Amino acid sequence: MDFVKRFNLTPHVEGGAFRELYRDGERAKERPAHGVIYYELGQGEASQFHTLDADEYWFFHAGSTLELWEIDNAKLTKYKLGLEDGAEPCVLMKAGTIFGAKHLSPADEATLVSCVTVPEFTYDHYRICEREEVVTLCPAAGEFYIK
Repeated sequence: MDFVKRFNLTPHVEGGAFRELYRDGERAKERPAHGVIYYELGQGEASQFHTLDADEYWFFHAGSTLELWEIDNAKLTKYKLGLEDGAEPCVLMKAGTIFGAKHLSPADEATLVSCVTVPEFTYDHYRICEREEVVTLCPAAGEFYIK
């Protein structure tokens, strides 16, 4: 299935494609409580390492399993997001950590997830991390960049 076309997704700055589904801005006086997007990664694509000041929940919907990489205090943890053995249908990336995701399947199959940020995502509180920064902080994360 072509998730980009089916769900009217547009390119995302960190890789993949997305569409914002909900912003809680109408109810909040300061920063809204949460926001939700659809997010798609295709074969060979990655969500580049980045950091947020919000917790981000990833929910698997369809397609191939993704591998999420999280660096917390220079320690790398890998999670599988999906329905196959050893994978989970929901993974939390904690606020303040550095994380990214890779599409692992050799098949030409995209993956569709939803991401929920608490509090709501804002570009003011989002930063893409450069490769040099990531590898200096956690040398084991250098494998992320090998295709």
